[in-house]
Amino acid sequence: MSDFHVRASTPDDAVGIAAVHWTTRRAMFEDLLPPEHWNTETLGTRTEGWMRILAAGNKALVAEVGDKIVGFAMKNPSGPHLGQPPAKSIELHELYVDPAFHGTNVGHALLENILPPGTSAQVWTFASNPRARKFLQRAGFLPDGVTATDPDTNLLEVRLVR
Repeated sequence: MSDFHVRASTPDDAVGIAAVHWTTRRAMFEDLLPPEHWNTETLGTRTEGWMRILAAGNKALVAEVGDKIVGFAMKNPSGPHLGQPPAKSIELHELYVDPAFHGTNVGHALLENILPPGTSAQVWTFASNPRARKFLQRAGFLPDGVTATDPDTNLLEVRLVR
């Protein structure tokens, strides 16, 4: 297991969070999305987005090995998603772990810190992401039968609740 620690993010973490976000999405979805998708979803656009998010006072949790961010998680109050009303009041909005750190307990630690076990919440994930779905199922998140198609990727999303 990697020697890591979890802490609250600061605005200075935007570059590290963006790197994990983009690298993980690219590894997970490169074969599912058309090549032109990656012309607009770049490391630069992810970094700009995270700079805005964190500068606005939004907080995430980050997992670090040394001084390198290797994962992050964020929760938000739930709201409508792709035309679907929320099922729970809290949503796990983001949870990404650098693929080099999959299987090291980083994701589990982030999830338990952002949403302690038993916390009622929802999360949306791509139906075509079996790794995430299995991870979330082990944490008690189950499909509630609600799905929606992401207009940016044209991929089916499923809502999981606990």
